[in-house]
Amino acid sequence: MKIEYYIINPAGNITALVTSDVKQSGYKSVAAKIMNAEPTVEQVGFVRFCKSGVNLNMSGGEFCGNATMSAAALCIELGNAQAPQIPVTVFPYKEPFCVTVNTAKSGYTCECEFFKPEAETRVTFSADGVEYTFPLARFEGITHIVADNTLSEASARRVIKRLANELKTPALGIMLYDGKEKSLVPLVYVSALDTLFRENSCASGSCALAAVLPEFSQKTDISEPGGTICAYRGEKGICLKTNVKIIKKCFGEI
Repeated sequence: MKIEYYIINPAGNITALVTSDVKQSGYKSVAAKIMNAEPTVEQVGFVRFCKSGVNLNMSGGEFCGNATMSAAALCIELGNAQAPQIPVTVFPYKEPFCVTVNTAKSGYTCECEFFKPEAETRVTFSADGVEYTFPLARFEGITHIVADNTLSEASARRVIKRLANELKTPALGIMLYDGKEKSLVPLVYVSALDTLFRENSCASGSCALAAVLPEFSQKTDISEPGGTICAYRGEKGICLKTNVKIIKKCFGEI
């Protein structure tokens, strides 16, 4: 069976969105083949366009804000919608997110108000013999630990899988944030796929920063390895704005 998918760049977080009809039981195998064929791809989602907007499911059952904005941009790119406001329903949320898509010099500018975390607490753990306590933001489909630069990337990598199991979350991000430089290194582990990426950007992780850190009461640009995401607290949730570029259309066999 031949499948169609698009490679999309939201702030460097390279995403593949499959537009062909694939059964949920085939998500993992299709994602593995795409990621093997496209080494720059950090995540794979499956989209279905309908009159009410776009439905999105990620291959590991996780929530992904960058893929949500990418799905809205792709909807405009393919002519499936004319209005700049695109409703995107993404598993596991039942209510859609409204993504505003505007044409930019290179691709699109996408802005969306995402839901606040379900819970904001703190987590204590040991890494390489040192005990750390950091804010924890739990969303549906993903949980983020908002760390600072006292935790090294190497130490974070050694504990992220164990912490994901302990926290019983489909995906866990450890956001290594430098508050002085306003820079972020996102590490994300997806349990169902057993994948760990140093992502070029992380939208849900940026939401976590905005939810727990006081400086995000105002619009703040976050410098991430692959680009910039603007994050701030909105009236009802966490708002993000970033650039999204459709790179290419691809075909593969499954």
